[in-house]
Amino acid sequence: MFSIIFWVLTLLSLALFGGAAYLVVRALLKKFNQNQGIDMESPQALSSHSKGTSLAKNTTLLKALTIGILSILALIPLGIIMDMTSDREALYHSVVDEIGRSWGEQQTLSGPVLVIPYSYFVMQEEVSADGKNRHQVKRTYQDELVILPKKLKLDLDLKHDFRTRGIYQSLVYNATLQGKADFSLSHYEIPNLIAFDNKNARLAFGVSSNQAIDKVDKLELTGDAVTLSGSLMSGTGLGTTGGLEKGFNQGVQVGEASDFSVDFAMTLRGSQSISALPLGEQTLLNIHADWPHPSFKGLLPAERDINAQGFTASWNISHLTRNYPQEFIKSNQSSLTEVSANAILFEPVTHYGKIERSVKYGLLFIVLTFIMLFIFELGQKTSLSTIQYVLVGSAMALFYLLLLSLSEHLAFLHAYLIAACIPVLSVSAYVGSATASIKRGAIVGIMLVSLYAVLYSILQLEDYALLMGTGLLLVVLLILMFVTRHQPKNTA
Repeated sequence: MFSIIFWVLTLLSLALFGGAAYLVVRALLKKFNQNQGIDMESPQALSSHSKGTSLAKNTTLLKALTIGILSILALIPLGIIMDMTSDREALYHSVVDEIGRSWGEQQTLSGPVLVIPYSYFVMQEEVSADGKNRHQVKRTYQDELVILPKKLKLDLDLKHDFRTRGIYQSLVYNATLQGKADFSLSHYEIPNLIAFDNKNARLAFGVSSNQAIDKVDKLELTGDAVTLSGSLMSGTGLGTTGGLEKGFNQGVQVGEASDFSVDFAMTLRGSQSISALPLGEQTLLNIHADWPHPSFKGLLPAERDINAQGFTASWNISHLTRNYPQEFIKSNQSSLTEVSANAILFEPVTHYGKIERSVKYGLLFIVLTFIMLFIFELGQKTSLSTIQYVLVGSAMALFYLLLLSLSEHLAFLHAYLIAACIPVLSVSAYVGSATASIKRGAIVGIMLVSLYAVLYSILQLEDYALLMGTGLLLVVLLILMFVTRHQPKNTA
């Protein structure tokens, strides 16, 4: 409310400053003419051809200076509207993040990995109580060996949905994961190894947002000398290993040297994006989603197919793309997040992004409207006052505030059409009434419709926005040069 009041006061200030600037410039020009022996109030002076030419030139210069001052002052309401847009967008993102925390945040999947506890000894030298004798003492410690799969295949199917809070909505998804991991155990060289505890091994599955796990549909082992033990447990027990801090684990019993496979399936929720860490020596990742606007980060997919019904992307990733080994010790605190395959359910341009871009063009379009009115004056042999220019600029600035307000409740195209009707109808009717000519009001209306059509095209074609804006300026400049080509020459 304070911003709106401040915006209204700014428009009033804009009118006062514009009027004051007009009076100051007119007084200066009048004084200049008097010094040159030209009496602007004298009928005899006005009847003189040379003095009439000087007066016409001075009037044109006065109007151009006034338009320049009003254009600079128009930055004030546009800046306020830009701040309001940024505040509303920040509120929107905070609501989206809050919905994400409740529903499920951006998910990062890793694993499964096999974790085998083991014990080892360290010979330490100790000094006797009297400090005279030294002797070696064997001390036993516990650690865990983390083994990554030889081959990992993950298939993800995403179904998008929207969750609403107030006037805001957030894009979320339900994910179905089916995977298979192949492990090959061999003899591992561990310094000072005492023994592996193969009966208390576990499979750890990394999921970045535990609260978004709906259920584990399947977890099956295939192979010799390997069996499940116990039930699923929350947490991975690898809190110092980047990428496996959160998730769940399943106890297993494995043989000394065996090959086995893990088939698993689960359903989970998330928002905005989903990532997978390529932990296998060879990782195959397939993602299918019913959202037609993906964006890929990290490792780009080897194949992808995007259409109006959704997208499909496939990765085939070798372990050579990363720097960590296939087996490492838990206490080494290895990070597995340096390489990932990431798919974002991308919302191409939110309405706030479009409004911010349109406000950035706001000064350009207000100036172009003033120039069109100026060209209109020159071509139609009529004149508009400073206060009329101020009111036209106010209507142009009000368009962006209306667009911001309406776009939070309507589709952007509908909000744009309704908001654009306000300046198009009001300004054209105002000019038509001020000049007592319906034809002249209609000409201004056609000009404004053309301007707003160009603005909408610029907002839709983001890649060509600069080209279209530059072309528009060039066209206006050429029109201005054409209209002013017969302005009075200096006949002194």
